[in-house]
Amino acid sequence: MEKEIIMGAAQIREILHEYIDIADERFINLMYAMIQADMKEENYELSDRHKKILDERITAHKTNPSSGSSWEEVKARIKSQL
Repeated sequence: MEKEIIMGAAQIREILHEYIDIADERFINLMYAMIQADMKEENYELSDRHKKILDERITAHKTNPSSGSSWEEVKARIKSQL
């Protein structure tokens, strides 16, 4: 029995990059179609946990819309941590 080799995402990316450079047009078109289908918004669904978090945040914002930070404040806070 052969031992299954488990590769990480970085290794798989490297192999795919190398293969794409030599792949035929049919394969490139197939991969492109798969990527486009994956990127479509309607194919993405939030988990119930994430939906609950968003609902809680929307409710908190509607309750007190001035409690958040401005974009300028957020940028300054991030820059101060760099």
